[in-house]
Amino acid sequence: MLGPITRAAAAVAIGVLTVLPGLATAQDLERSRHIASSDVLSQISMFTFQERRTSDLILRATPVLSAGRGEAEVRYQDGNADISAEVSRMPPPASLGPFTTYVLWALTPDGRATNQGVLTGPDGGRGEVETQHPTSQFALIVTAEPHFAVSAPSTMVVMYNVPERIRGVETKISSLFERADYASLTPGDLNERPVEILQAEYSIEIAKAAGAEEFVPNMLYAASAKLDAALVAWNSSRRSDRRIAPGVAREAVIAGEDARRAALVARVEADAKAEREAAAAAAAAAERERAEAAAAAERERAEAAAAQAALQAQATAEEAARLAAAQVAARMRAERRAELLNRLSTVLPTRDTERGLVSEIGGVQFATGTANLNPPARESLARFSGIVAAYPELRFRIEGHTDNVGADGMNMDLSMRRAMSVRDYLTGLGVPAVHIEVQGFGPARPVADNAAAAGRARNRRVEIVISGGMLMAGTQ
Repeated sequence: MLGPITRAAAAVAIGVLTVLPGLATAQDLERSRHIASSDVLSQISMFTFQERRTSDLILRATPVLSAGRGEAEVRYQDGNADISAEVSRMPPPASLGPFTTYVLWALTPDGRATNQGVLTGPDGGRGEVETQHPTSQFALIVTAEPHFAVSAPSTMVVMYNVPERIRGVETKISSLFERADYASLTPGDLNERPVEILQAEYSIEIAKAAGAEEFVPNMLYAASAKLDAALVAWNSSRRSDRRIAPGVAREAVIAGEDARRAALVARVEADAKAEREAAAAAAAAAERERAEAAAAAERERAEAAAAQAALQAQATAEEAARLAAAQVAARMRAERRAELLNRLSTVLPTRDTERGLVSEIGGVQFATGTANLNPPARESLARFSGIVAAYPELRFRIEGHTDNVGADGMNMDLSMRRAMSVRDYLTGLGVPAVHIEVQGFGPARPVADNAAAAGRARNRRVEIVISGGMLMAGTQ
């Protein structure tokens, strides 16, 4: 008999145990592959068998196999469950689809289904199997299968266990298990050949559908070679060759199932590798995008910094040029101012002040007690007007001053009249009147001590304050 078969990862589509209502029509057979999970869970029981106790189970036929009968005995002892199962009145498996046998399965709480062995051959009828299962909790079902070496139950469930005399705890199935759907498998014909040859053909076709040609071609080739050898042996004219054909075909069945499981494992690994590569590619793309974004940001920062530096350099250059121009202009103004100061100093006493250039007409230039200019004063002012005519942007403020001898009101009047006298004389020489202001201060702004005659003489004066224009901007 066949022992437990290890599942391949992701070997077949995940499904649930199905039990169909209705008659065993073609429509029922199709519906048996799609019945809802809730219907299954409401009918299938799982049992926890007691140590050293024997339990009896009925294998109840589903509607697709209404005539079938079955029973099982389970005795759990020393870590293993001894299972004896017997079925009868089973129709030929081929009447249900691309099947050649019936297989007993043990379903465990973790969702695994373990092949416990073949119950009947291709003719159906009566069959039995004695086997072991290494756990104390499981359920039993029977399915129609394409060959004896299958490792996951098909969707064609024909029997499931119900309690008759149970020494243990009964629970309902609550987890899913792997299912194999052979809807795409083409039913074959024995044609008076050993059933093992048809099973080998099924096994190899199933392996191809699982991707064995792509993932494990060498294993598929080996299985196909065994099938070819079985066919050659069966078609031989020698009876000794024909006798070994079923055994060689069984080897082909197992080799085909091995190829199928290996292909499924390889497919899972390939899918996982593809997922890893896709994830790595996505991560690399994300890293490239991050690096490109960082590089773009750095370029933008560098460009902005360069632009800022260029603007700063331009501003610095412009400021330097402005300062240089200002220095040149200041130097030129200073030179022109000094030149004007020197020229004016040749005709009138002139000094450089914060207010501008100040030319002074002393009190001796006026007749005593009057605002009339004497000839030397007029001559000096004539020469003064000739000099300032070259500087039309100049402005003049003529300020009259006296000593403190006499009444303040009279001195104020005298200082104003003398300032106006200078103005009138200059305008008569061509100096624009609009460029001239006059102001009399009397004795209010002495430049020397009025207690002495020399000081009073210095205080009696008219000052011409010269300013205006870029020539005279600022001080020396």
